Amino acid sequence: MNNMNFFIHFLLLLGLTQNLFSQNVGIGTPTSTRAKLELHGSVLSTSAIFGGESTGISLQSNWPGVGFNAYASNGFRYIADGYGAVKYLNPGNGYLSLVMLPLGIKDAVAGPQSTAMTISNIGNIGIRTNAPTASLHAIKAGNFDGSAIFGGTHYNTHFHYGVTEDTYIRAGKSGGNVYINDIQSAKIIIGSGTSLVGINTATPAYPLEIRQTGATGLILIEPAQTYNRWEHVVGLYNGGPESSLKLLYNDQLKCFFRPTDGAFITSSDRRLKTNIKPVSYVLNKIIQLRPVEYEMNGNKTDHSKNIGFIAQEVKKIFPGIVTTPTSESTNNLMKRDLHALSYNAFNVIAIKGVQEEQELIIALQNRHSEIIMLLEAIEKKMAIKN
Repeated sequence: MNNMNFFIHFLLLLGLTQNLFSQNVGIGTPTSTRAKLELHGSVLSTSAIFGGESTGISLQSNWPGVGFNAYASNGFRYIADGYGAVKYLNPGNGYLSLVMLPLGIKDAVAGPQSTAMTISNIGNIGIRTNAPTASLHAIKAGNFDGSAIFGGTHYNTHFHYGVTEDTYIRAGKSGGNVYINDIQSAKIIIGSGTSLVGINTATPAYPLEIRQTGATGLILIEPAQTYNRWEHVVGLYNGGPESSLKLLYNDQLKCFFRPTDGAFITSSDRRLKTNIKPVSYVLNKIIQLRPVEYEMNGNKTDHSKNIGFIAQEVKKIFPGIVTTPTSESTNNLMKRDLHALSYNAFNVIAIKGVQEEQELIIALQNRHSEIIMLLEAIEKKMAIKN
């Protein structure tokens, strides 16, 4: 009889095993059509715990989530002593969140939780926020190293660093470059309103403040392959305490503004010149110049007047002081055949004219003296005859 019962139970167990291998299994449901194992129901919000004899994981419903050393039972509780975390989906808005639980003890309700990461229903990622409003939205929360760190080989880039929340954007190693924007025709906007920008200074007092490094100043380089350059340098004037603004072309001083009175001074050393010749007679040319009064084309509102010369007219008389580009510049600042005039040259021309007039005056004075002497001699002869 005992053998018969054993045989019957064996056949029933064999049939059940075959049924399990060939059919879906449902727990808490009479039918299981969506998975090989389908579990319905939960203890409060926890449907299953795996590894409950030590630190394990839990499956949770309403909202669906996974607990790490945590389960849901009137709040998050710990499966075992230690820290915990929960990842869950809010089916109402489609946000997937990961929250961190502080240190706790088995089955105790967790203390204040903090949101570590949230992914929105459109893929925005939030760090320390459950409402990311950008593709990557990071919140600083008492971390003096910043809200974000991007590590290089030797140096890190920090955003909102320290208690002052400064931002350091640095190359990852010595000699590395930092590109703000390398897209052609793109714009770079630094600050707005009362923002102050400093280069080589951490405490700018002006909208743009540049501190020189040694004797090197602000350099503007021609974009063509020639790489000709103008450099603006602030340097001491005549060894005194005042500093002048110097302009150098390809490292050669061309001119500067004198700090004492703002006078514009140009380089005129003999050692900088060659093929030196005296200026030929100019007085008859000066008489040909036609001073005019005019308005510039762009001056359409106040009709203010200027006085000067027409470059094309001056070119016929003094061609050396008129500049005419033979081609347009790449930046479109100089048009082909746009005549430009060096008004400073008229100072030299005027001096030369004065010198020539002085020579004429002296010659007239000498001639006048000769005439006076001749008249005096004639008068003496006439007096003797009488």
